[in-house]
Amino acid sequence: MRFLFLQNIWREYFGVMHVGAALRAAGHEVEVRVAPDARRALSAVATLQPDVVGFSFTNCEQQYVLDAAAMIKRVAPHITILAGGAHPSLHPELARRAGIDIVCRGEGDAAIVELADRLQRGVSYHDVRNLAFTVDGELVVNPARPLLEELDRLPLPWREGYYRYKFLRDNPVKFFFTSRGCPFSCNFCFNSALRELAPNRKKYVRHFSPEWVLDDLTAVRDRWPMKIVRFEDDVFTLDRDWLERLLTQYTRRIGLPYICYVRAGIDEETIRLLAQTGCRTVLFGIETGDEKRRNGMLKKGVTNEQIVATAALLHKHRLHFFTTNILALPHETWDDALTTLRLNQQIRVPDAWCSIFQPYAGLPLTERAVAEGLLPRVDDDTVGTNTFAANALLNPDAERIFNLHKFFYPLARWPRLEKYLLPLTKLRPNRLFHYLWLVFYVYSYRQHTGVSWRRIAVEGMHWFRQFLSTMGPQR
Repeated sequence: MRFLFLQNIWREYFGVMHVGAALRAAGHEVEVRVAPDARRALSAVATLQPDVVGFSFTNCEQQYVLDAAAMIKRVAPHITILAGGAHPSLHPELARRAGIDIVCRGEGDAAIVELADRLQRGVSYHDVRNLAFTVDGELVVNPARPLLEELDRLPLPWREGYYRYKFLRDNPVKFFFTSRGCPFSCNFCFNSALRELAPNRKKYVRHFSPEWVLDDLTAVRDRWPMKIVRFEDDVFTLDRDWLERLLTQYTRRIGLPYICYVRAGIDEETIRLLAQTGCRTVLFGIETGDEKRRNGMLKKGVTNEQIVATAALLHKHRLHFFTTNILALPHETWDDALTTLRLNQQIRVPDAWCSIFQPYAGLPLTERAVAEGLLPRVDDDTVGTNTFAANALLNPDAERIFNLHKFFYPLARWPRLEKYLLPLTKLRPNRLFHYLWLVFYVYSYRQHTGVSWRRIAVEGMHWFRQFLSTMGPQR
């Protein structure tokens, strides 16, 4: 069978690469196309004539998927349209929406191969675990299969579908996952909900062997441009023994600078190991500077003391680091937002990422916002297309906090600018502030990746329209 995966974001999707590899190993044809709008998605379908069209997506891409799926279904009703990824996994009711035939919940490596076999033989797929669909208008949600515990049984990710595009192929930063799952239960993240889907949920966190990871790294390095490795695991440093085995071999076989995510509270020996093996940038989450809100509302489980100690160790070992922060959380006031800024200033952050909270459907934090009257509803019009988007919550200081988001990076890096920038936050949100934010965003990106200005210009051609898509808070 011929599968076509469509998306509107210029980025390699690991779900597609893993599922694509599994399908190809089973003898099926797989194609990937980046189609920025529904019209171009339909054009790709007309050219490639697939049997199945797949979409892997998050909440912010839902409207694109629904538009494209409905258009494809009107023109080619015989094509099976499949939805998967983090958002559909938690919302099997998407199978009721026009154009969507099947939703795959959780990890799809085995489920999609079994589905493809059933479709090819023309037999029912209604007992295939992990799938959701409708029968005579009624939603059927099948139970999930156990998670694959031995990840090395999987083939290497199928990257060729993405690297047909020069923009992705020539990116000097290449992305890798060394594990699946996260053991923590932050309630602004989908991991805790996904974990509950699996019957063997205690095995939710699994690692590929260091040898498998190095084979993947080597295969990419030998075929395509790669100057920076970015490990996308939620917490790269969970297993110290595994990490030491991987990085010891990494320095010999790969030897490129790398970027990774850690969790505040990491010990000095692990930080020293990162510094000695070529780590370029470490990322960790602060989320909010208010420890009570971080651990009560967000269930982060990280103290201010751990954040300060981790930053001190990173400074000591001369590791560049990058914090992630969220503004406009439920009931957040101007003083709350300043607390987040102040903690970043206290730890002398060299680089900071700041997002506006987006109330994605199904998250505990979103449900709380609705229950407390901060959000009248959750639907396709409520959530923006990116995490720089406007604040959807009915917070009292929404506009000023939105402006603080635009100046967060320079204020965190250079506190002396407060006397000039903080008064500007009292003004109405405007296009100039958004342009200034874009300048600082680009500067930060170059700082923590080291990519060339030429590459940044190329990426700007692709991303500029999206970056400018939201200019002010929605109330």
